[in-house]
Amino acid sequence: MQTTASLTLHAILAEEQFSLDELVIELRKVLHEEGMPGLLRLILEMADEVWAVRACREGKLPGPVCCPKAKWEIKDRTSRQLRTSSGVVQFQWRRLICKGCRKLVVPMRQWLRLERWQSKTNELEKVVVETVAEQSYRRSTNHLDTIGVIPVPKSTAHRWVAQSSCDQLDWPGEKLPTLMVDGTGFKRRPTEENEFSNQGELRVVIGLDAAGRAVPLGTWSNKHWEEITSELEARAQGNKVAEQLSCDGERGLADRLGRLVNSVQRCHWHMVHDLDSFMWCDKAPLSERRQEQKKLAGIIGIELPKTDFEAVKPEEKQQLEERVQQANAQLSDLVRLLRQKGYHQAASYIGYAQDKLFKYVDFWMSTGVAAPRTTSYLERLMREIGRRLKRIAFGWSEAGAAKMARIIIRRICSAEQWTSYWKTKLGITGKVIIQFRGVKIVNP
Repeated sequence: MQTTASLTLHAILAEEQFSLDELVIELRKVLHEEGMPGLLRLILEMADEVWAVRACREGKLPGPVCCPKAKWEIKDRTSRQLRTSSGVVQFQWRRLICKGCRKLVVPMRQWLRLERWQSKTNELEKVVVETVAEQSYRRSTNHLDTIGVIPVPKSTAHRWVAQSSCDQLDWPGEKLPTLMVDGTGFKRRPTEENEFSNQGELRVVIGLDAAGRAVPLGTWSNKHWEEITSELEARAQGNKVAEQLSCDGERGLADRLGRLVNSVQRCHWHMVHDLDSFMWCDKAPLSERRQEQKKLAGIIGIELPKTDFEAVKPEEKQQLEERVQQANAQLSDLVRLLRQKGYHQAASYIGYAQDKLFKYVDFWMSTGVAAPRTTSYLERLMREIGRRLKRIAFGWSEAGAAKMARIIIRRICSAEQWTSYWKTKLGITGKVIIQFRGVKIVNP
C-alpha cells in the first residue's frame, strides 16, 4: 500500500519586523497540535479503508476468526483517541460484523495489534519511562510538556511506569565468573506496615560474564540478604550462580551469599578504606592510620598479567604464586604488629579477611578468566541509582524504588537488551517507510 499525502499550512507574516523565535514557536505549536496528529489520522483512516475492504472482499483478517468461512460486512465507524509523542490523535475506525455469528471486529485494531482499551502508544511509554529514569516525575512531565509538547499528567506518568514491564531482567543461561552485591539507603514512604519509618534499604545483585559485561540479576527493597539468597537459589534451581563473589566487608554478607558461589573475594578498595575506621576505633592517630593504609594497599596490590592466559610463561605464573605467598606472610606480620600496638579491632579486621583477598588470583590461575579485585563497577552503578532514589526524590514505595532501580541498571548494564525489548514491543520490522519529498509555496 503506497500513497502520497500533502500538508497545507497557511502562514500570515506581518510586513513589519518580527522575530525568528516567534516564527519557530508558532510553527512548532501548529505542527505538534494539529499538523502531526492530522497527518497520522489521515494515514490511519486511509489504511483502515483498505483493510476493511480487503476483509469484506477476501475475508482476510490477522489473527483468529469467529467462523471457518467468515463473511464480513461494514457496520459503522466509532471514534477513538490515542496519546502519541506527536500529539493526541483523534480518528475513527471501521467496525465489521460477521454475517454468520454477528460478531464485531475492528480491522485497524487487529492490524496495528492494539489492545482493546489502549489509550497510548508504546513509543510514548518509552519516552516517558526513559525521561522519568533521569529525573523526578514532576520535572519529567514539565520537561515533556515544555520541550516535547507532550502533555502527560504526573499521576498518569507514574501509572504508566508502574504498569510497564520494561524492568524485567533476563536470567543468565550459564554460570557467571563473578557476582557483585551492594546496597544503598533511600527515603521510603512511612506506612503502618513499616512502622512509619522512612529509612529504606535497596539491595542490588549483578554479575559479570567472561567478557566483563554486566548481567543484572535483580533489585530488592527492604529484604534481608538471607531472603535474597533463597530467591536466587530458587531461580538457579540449586546450582551455583557464579564462581566468585566480590563484595565489601558488610557483616554476614559473605556467609549468606557464599552459598551462591564457589569462593568469596573481598574488595581491595573497601579493605584499605575501612581500615581507617577500625584503627580510629582503636584510638590510633591520623598519621599512623594513613601509614598503615598505605602499607596494606602496597601488600595486596597484586596485578594480573595483561596478556592472554595462554601467552603467559610458566615461570611468570610461578612468580605470581610466590608473590601471593609473600603477600600473605606480610599480612600476617602486619596483623601481629597491630596487635602489639594495641589495635585489636584493626588486626582482627585484616586477619578475618586475609584468606579472601587473593581469590581472584587463584581463579585466574585455574581458569584464565580475570575476575575483578574491587567492586568499582558496581559502585559506579550504585552512584547512579542513589542519585535517582536519594537526591532527586523521596517518599518511595517499596515496589516503586525496586522497579526504578531495575530500570536504571537495565538501561546502563544491558543497553542491547533494553533496545531489543523496545524494538520488539514497538513492532519495529521495517514495514513502514515514510520519505520527505520537499516543501513548496503555493500561491505566494
